[in-house]
Amino acid sequence: MNPDKDQKPKKKLDDFIRYSSLGFEMIAIMGLGTFAGVKIDQWLDLQFPAFTLGLMILAVIGAIYHAIRKFL
Repeated sequence: MNPDKDQKPKKKLDDFIRYSSLGFEMIAIMGLGTFAGVKIDQWLDLQFPAFTLGLMILAVIGAIYHAIRKFL
């Protein structure tokens, strides 16, 4: 048996699992930030969704930062 031949499918599967879990983590970060912003806006009874927009943007920046740290 060739050990290199057995390693390629496993490496592809490991990469798939790593990147898909990173995608789910990014979605969770953005979802929690947006949810928190909506709830704060509802609690303060604001006409303009300032906290929703602000926390959404911060969550996207945080998710990108998280992804970059995981890649490096």
